[in-house]
Amino acid sequence: MSNKKYDSPNQVNRREFAKLSAAVTLASTGVNATTRSNRFAVVDDFQRVNSFYHGDGWESLNPGYWKLENNALRRRLHTRGDKARDTGFPFHATQPEKYDGQPCNSETNQCFSPDYETKPPYGMIWRRDWRLQGNYRVSIDAVIHTLPSEDEEASYSLMGICIGGRTLFESWNGAGDEGDACWYAAWRDNGIFGVYDHTTDEAKPVQHGSTTRAPKLKPGDHVTVEIDIAGSDDLRADVTATLKTTDAQVKVTCTNVDRKRFIEGFVGLVSRGQLDFEVTEFRVDPGDNIPLNEPVNELQVCYPLGDTLRQIDGEWHCRFVAIFRQEGETAEIRISLDENPKEGWQVIAQAGKGSIITNGFRRATAVIDCVLPAEPDAVEMYYTVWKDGVNVTADPRSRARDYVGRLPRLVAPYRLCGLSCHAISGSKPGLKRTAKYQENWIHEQPLLDAFLYIELFDFQVMLWEDDVWYLELVLYTTSTDDAYKIITITLGNPVTRWQMMRHWNVINPGDHDYGMDDVKGPEQIAIRTKLGLGQDPEYMQRNFQIVQHLIAGDDNPSGIENPKRWRRWKMPQGDFSLLVLDSRLWRTSQDTHIWETRGWPSKGHTYDREDPTRSLLGEEQFAWLQQTIRTDSSSLLCVTGINGMHTIWQPSVKAEQDNRVAADYAGWVKAGCDRVIELLSARDGIVSVYGDVHIGSIIRNREARLYECSFGPIGRTGGRRPKSGFGKRMTDYDDRDLDMIAFYHEYYESPELKKQTNPGYWNFLEMEFDTRPKDAKIGLWIRRLDEPPTSEPRGGGHVYVGASDTGRPIDCSLPRIKTLPSAEIYFSTMDGQPIRGSRSRADGSLPVSGLVGIVAGSEVVITAYDGERIASQVVTTLALQPENTSD
Repeated sequence: MSNKKYDSPNQVNRREFAKLSAAVTLASTGVNATTRSNRFAVVDDFQRVNSFYHGDGWESLNPGYWKLENNALRRRLHTRGDKARDTGFPFHATQPEKYDGQPCNSETNQCFSPDYETKPPYGMIWRRDWRLQGNYRVSIDAVIHTLPSEDEEASYSLMGICIGGRTLFESWNGAGDEGDACWYAAWRDNGIFGVYDHTTDEAKPVQHGSTTRAPKLKPGDHVTVEIDIAGSDDLRADVTATLKTTDAQVKVTCTNVDRKRFIEGFVGLVSRGQLDFEVTEFRVDPGDNIPLNEPVNELQVCYPLGDTLRQIDGEWHCRFVAIFRQEGETAEIRISLDENPKEGWQVIAQAGKGSIITNGFRRATAVIDCVLPAEPDAVEMYYTVWKDGVNVTADPRSRARDYVGRLPRLVAPYRLCGLSCHAISGSKPGLKRTAKYQENWIHEQPLLDAFLYIELFDFQVMLWEDDVWYLELVLYTTSTDDAYKIITITLGNPVTRWQMMRHWNVINPGDHDYGMDDVKGPEQIAIRTKLGLGQDPEYMQRNFQIVQHLIAGDDNPSGIENPKRWRRWKMPQGDFSLLVLDSRLWRTSQDTHIWETRGWPSKGHTYDREDPTRSLLGEEQFAWLQQTIRTDSSSLLCVTGINGMHTIWQPSVKAEQDNRVAADYAGWVKAGCDRVIELLSARDGIVSVYGDVHIGSIIRNREARLYECSFGPIGRTGGRRPKSGFGKRMTDYDDRDLDMIAFYHEYYESPELKKQTNPGYWNFLEMEFDTRPKDAKIGLWIRRLDEPPTSEPRGGGHVYVGASDTGRPIDCSLPRIKTLPSAEIYFSTMDGQPIRGSRSRADGSLPVSGLVGIVAGSEVVITAYDGERIASQVVTTLALQPENTSD
C-alpha cells in the first residue's frame, strides 16, 4: 500500500494522473475508447487528520456513514439521531381494528413499527472527479474491524465498490429504475460475493451467476475488492469483480453488459448494515478517462441575520452565521464601504470573529458577531469571510459568480423577497432526468433559469419562510452530517448562496425543517422528550438544536425547551418593522376526541376547532404581539409566520375537524385566528405574509381590510385544491368575506380558476413597503422564479395600495395637534393601556387621523419621544364627519 502524501490534502494527485493520461494518449493513438492502460493510480490513501470531512474528491448524500480516522476512511456506525425512521407526526396515523391498534398512516394504511430498529440502509460515497466510461478498473484495500451482531439479519451487511452512478447523491434505500440505479460489487456478511444492482432494498444479483461463495471474513482481515470493465466492443463489455484475501481469491464475471446503461458513470464505495470496516486505499485505472476538474467552495455559505441588527452604544451590530466544508479554528468577517477596496481586502479591519465548532448539532459552523463600520441606512456595505487567515469568500464552482458579500442599504422603499418550500428532489417540468438516481434527481433549483433576474428586483431582504430546507423529504437524516448535507445543498448551492450573501436574511422555519411533517402543538414537545411516540427523541432534539442554531446563531440551544423565537426587526430609520412569529410550536392540541378516547365513544366531537379557548400563538407570544402592534411607531408593518388564517381549501368543513393537513394551517384554530385578525386590523399599514402551503396567493379580508399573502413553492408541489365556491369574491370556511386578488396554483393561475398554462408554478413574493409618501404604500406581486420584474405578475392580480386602505375603519377622529418633530408617538388610554404607535412628521404634525376601537369623546394620552425629550398631552377624540359628497 502506498503511504504517499498528497500534494494538497483532500485533493487528487493530479500530476500523477496527468502523466498517466499522457501515457494512455500516446499508447492509444488511433485506437477506440475500449483500450486500457493496465496501470492503477492511487486516487486516495486517506493520509489526513481525523475528520468528519472525507476530502474534496468525495461526495455523498450520507456523509455521516463515513469518517476519516487513523489514516483510513472508516465506516461510522453510531451517530446522533441514527434511530430516526420513516414515520409521521401522530395525526398522520389512525388505529383501525384490523391492525390491532398499531398506529398506521391514515392515507396509505402503512403501519408504523412501535419499536425502533437500527438497520442502516445503503450508504454510498462517490468520487466527484471520476465519471468513467470505456474500459477501466477500480480497486480498494480494506480492513475488517467488527462483524455485525447476531441481532442483525444475516446477509444484510455488505461492503464494496459501486460503479455507473448517474448522480453523486445515489444512496440510502433503493427503488431506482434499472439503468438509473448503480451496480456494485460487494462482500456480504453471509459469505457471498457478487455484483448487484440498487433497484431494490435487497441485494439483487445483476445476472445469473453474478454471485459466488467467498471466504467468511473475520476482524483483522485485509481485503482487496476490484472491478474490471473490459471488452473491445464500444457498446458492450464484460464486468469482472474480484475479492482477494491474504490466502484466497474469488471472482465473478457478468458478460455482454450494456456499457451506457449500467457501467458508465461515477465510481465509489458502498456499505450497508452494522459491518465495521475501513478503506485504506482507493485506486483507479482510468483507461482513456481523465479526472474531472470540479473545484469546491471551502465556504459553503455565510449569511447576515437581519433580525439581529441592533444599535448598541451608538454602534450597529449584526450576527452572521457561516458554514464551512471542514473543520477549522477561527472565522472572521471584514466589512468595507467599497466592493473592491483599493489596497485589497487584506488591509480591511476585522469586524468580528468566531470559533469554528463541530459538535452534536454543528458541523464546522461559526457564529460571528460584527460591528458595522457605518450606519446601515446610510450606505451599502460589503464583506468577505476569512477562515484561519485565508479569504474563502469566493465560490470557485463552475456555475458560480465572482462576488463578495453585500449588505444593502436599509432605506425606503423596503423591498423583501418571500421564499418558501425549497425542495431539492422530485420531478420538475422543464428539468430532465429527475427520477430517482437519475442525473438531476437531486437538483439545486426547480427551473433551469431560476432566479436569473433576481438582481433586477433590487431586493434588500430575503425572507426564508417555512420549509426552508426540508430535512426529511429526501431521507430521514440519521446523522448530523446528513442533516447538514441537505441544508448545504439547499442553502449553499451557487444560486441560493449568492442570494443569501448579497442580501440581509430572515429565516423562519417550518415543520419539515425539523425533520417531521406537521410538527406542532404540545405533541411536538412530547415527541422530543418521550420514547415510543412515533419518532426518535434524540433525532428530534438534534434537529431543533440545528434549526435554532442556524436561524438565530444560538451557540447553545436546547433540544427540549420550546423555543421563544418571536421577534421584531425594526429598520434603522424606525419607519418599517418586520414581525416574525411562530404559529406551530405554541398552539393548543389538535385533539378533539378527548371524550371519545376516554370512554364516551358516543359523544364524538364534544368540542371542535371552533372552541373559543383554542390558542394559536400561546399566551406569551400573543401578549408580545399585542403589545408590539399597539406600540410600534412604524408607518408599515409586515407580519410573517402565521400560515393561512383564512381557510379556503378542500375538503369539507366536517372533514376539516380531523384532517391533519388542514389542522396544520393557522385557520384550523378559529378562535386564535379571530383574535389575531382583530389585532392586526386595529391600525392601518399591516399585512400578513407566509409560506408553507405550496401556493402563491393574495387575499383581502373585506371587513378587516387585512391583506394576507402566501408564497412559494420553490421546488415542492402539493398545494391543496380550492374549496367549493372559490372565486374573486368568496367566503372562507368560517364565513369571512374575502376578495381573492391573486391565485397561483399547480393547476390554476387566477382566482377565476383559469387552468395553468405554464407548468412549473415555482414562485416568490415581491414585497415593497414605501414609507416616503404621506400615505405610505404597500406593493405585493407574485413572481415566477424565471421571469424579470418587467413581466406581468402571476396569479391574475397584484396589490399596490396606501396604508389608509388597510385596517378596520376608524371609530373616531383626532384633533389637529403638533408635538415634537420626527418623534416616536404613543397613543394610550387614560389608564395607560396602549392603543397604537406612530411617528410625527418633520413639522410635528401627526399622520394618524383617527383611532380604531375608541369612541368619540374619549380622552387619549399622546406621548412623543425624540430620543432626548418627552412631551405628553391629553386630547379628546372627535366624532367622525360625514364624507363631503358635493361636487
